[in-house]
Amino acid sequence: MDHKFKKTAALLLSLLLLAPMTASVYSEDEPAEEVAEEAEEKEEKEDKKKKQGPPRTEAEAFADMKLVASNSNLEMYKNEKENTICLKDLKTGKLWWSNPVDLETSNAKKSQKQDLASGMVLTYAEPANRSTTTNNSKGKGKAKMKDIPNGVHIDYTFKTPGITVPVDITLEEDYMKLYVDTSQIVEEHPSPIQGQLVSDLAFFTTFGAAGLEESGYFVVPDGSGAVVEFNNGKTDLRTYTGKVYGRDITQIKQLKSPVTRNVNLPMYGIVKGDSALMVVADKGDACASINTYVSNQNKTDYNSTYFDFEMRTSDEYLMGGESNPLRVYEKRGILIPEIELRYYPVSNDNGGDMDYTDIAEKYREYLIKDKGVADQQIEAKSPLYVDIYGGTLEKKSVLGIPVTVKQPVTKFKTAQYILQTLKSEAVEDMVVTYNKFSDEDMGEKITDSWSPAGKLGGNGDWKKLKAYADQNSIALFPSVDNTQYKTGNGYWSMTNTAIRVSNAYARLPVYDLAHGVENKYYSPLSLFSPASYNKAYTRLINSYTKKGQTNFAFGSLSNTIYGDYGKSATSREMAKGIVSGIYSDAKSKGKVLAENAASYVLPYTDYITNVPVDSSKFDLFDYDIPLYQMVLHGIVPYSSVAVNSEPDITRIVLDSVASGSNLSFDFTGIEAADLKDTKLDCYYYAYYANWIGEASGLYELANEVIAPAADQTISDYNILDDGNQIETIYDNGYSTLVNYSKGTIIANGVEYKVADYIGGEGQQ
Repeated sequence: MDHKFKKTAALLLSLLLLAPMTASVYSEDEPAEEVAEEAEEKEEKEDKKKKQGPPRTEAEAFADMKLVASNSNLEMYKNEKENTICLKDLKTGKLWWSNPVDLETSNAKKSQKQDLASGMVLTYAEPANRSTTTNNSKGKGKAKMKDIPNGVHIDYTFKTPGITVPVDITLEEDYMKLYVDTSQIVEEHPSPIQGQLVSDLAFFTTFGAAGLEESGYFVVPDGSGAVVEFNNGKTDLRTYTGKVYGRDITQIKQLKSPVTRNVNLPMYGIVKGDSALMVVADKGDACASINTYVSNQNKTDYNSTYFDFEMRTSDEYLMGGESNPLRVYEKRGILIPEIELRYYPVSNDNGGDMDYTDIAEKYREYLIKDKGVADQQIEAKSPLYVDIYGGTLEKKSVLGIPVTVKQPVTKFKTAQYILQTLKSEAVEDMVVTYNKFSDEDMGEKITDSWSPAGKLGGNGDWKKLKAYADQNSIALFPSVDNTQYKTGNGYWSMTNTAIRVSNAYARLPVYDLAHGVENKYYSPLSLFSPASYNKAYTRLINSYTKKGQTNFAFGSLSNTIYGDYGKSATSREMAKGIVSGIYSDAKSKGKVLAENAASYVLPYTDYITNVPVDSSKFDLFDYDIPLYQMVLHGIVPYSSVAVNSEPDITRIVLDSVASGSNLSFDFTGIEAADLKDTKLDCYYYAYYANWIGEASGLYELANEVIAPAADQTISDYNILDDGNQIETIYDNGYSTLVNYSKGTIIANGVEYKVADYIGGEGQQ
């Protein structure tokens, strides 16, 4: 008993001795948090003492600026101590600041003020640690400014990662230019395994930022376009980020990505009363994203929109036994040769208020003057745009054995009959895209020669269809889409497939329409490498030309851009240049039709199809506008998405009229039941016989209400009655007023009811 008692007593004594030690483990953490909170509170109190005076005014800030460049339109100033820039519009006297002038008296914390006062934000990656770190030039960075001809040069240096980024800021005729030669970026430890690598760069993230008392809005080119109003109170929502030209699809997703609209124009606008600013990513746009936030989203007093640039593409992959994916980066350094941002002040001579139509006009001027977009001589008519789908693959059982065969969906004879039927219904003008018309395209192989599919009627029936189109002034475009493919026709999945940054082949699954997961019924297709584009498309264009085909359409090539990170080392920026060259070649030999064209394709485009009439509907957006259409109306003809693809026909017609868009239909030659178990089953709605009446009726309506202003630019776009009515005014004074609740259009004082042109039915 004594022995047991002694052991028990010893154990109790040990526990008592350990108790304070155990408690101290926890007591060290809790005071540390309290100390941190106390330090933060103390810092905030001291900061509040500093800002007891009134906010610094523009006049006070401007007094500390020094003129560095000027011309008849603009002046540029610098504050070398603060490393800030000011751009002055001489027409209005408006000052555009690179950083808020009243920052010190704002509600931002010290660390946030460093962000807001910075000229550049660097994100660098440390692959060995699987981490990224973001530094700003006011915090852990250093900025050194010096004068250069017509501007300033700034070296942004970050000591810890050993990275220096040189930036030139110069004044041009009607804009300020920010330029980076990426070959001059210094990385002291550039190893993709153990080093510190430049991952992302953002410049002047608060250029033109608006404060709590300012009214105005941002113009964002998401889809058709959207507006984000300053101080809109949406503080609990996520900030907006839109990847210019869409995400790099070599980064394969396990689940289908959310459906969003493309950002096809690398620009944004800031509207403040009688002044506005249009910002363009002129170079490096293929690696750019647009970011927008409003006051108090980031716990500061400011609203801002800015570009950031992904300098190295990254990817994720899972190693066996690990649940967290590894992130890897491009091995060959920075593949984007240049970055150029242009800041265009926008104003007018009469001192009136600016709006999004002025932003659109400035960007249109930029496209024509600097990018070679031609102002076409558009006739006063509204063609019906038609997409016809030729053939596809279908899995069948033959003698109990599953086989994949080519299935005709719309034969050439049927297509001709469709056009003849529309013509008999008084549809005089048509722009027709014939998709999946070739043997290779039907078989999901790369098409690099002229080869009308035998299953659809072969070359003989195609010639008859083309002859009919030519005789009746129908613009007929045989379309080839070479983005995804199977091995064959001289192109192999082992040699012509884009390689992911993770060094895997980029093979795209087919996603289930209902659940967004991979549909195992279909095998993944390989993603055609941009490094192989020139070979395939040069052959294709030459083959078209030899066969007398002078109308070109290349499907999703006009709006889908991605890299190849294998031996070819082809970045998105390089791929953009390759695609532009292909369209330029096609344009030199005939007419070009592009689907929802990105900006780099616009100089070579005669027709644009499937332009969205809305944005991605992010919660931060306040309302949609047809920015894309306002830029191009009267310059390049375009159509909206297919009327019969939408659940509410009246709505899509009214949206199209409000945005000056020609109308479009999808057609197949077989019914929905016959499309089952094919990849064209998404066109279940498109059987032509169900839509001839609606197509001809709406063509008549479009020529009444859209055609009179076909060659005019949009000068005003007014959202009335809480969005229930929209008034569109053109340069020649012509206007339309759509009313969504009534389903009507008033044009030149005449009222038209949409239901009268579609048999009284407004919905499918």
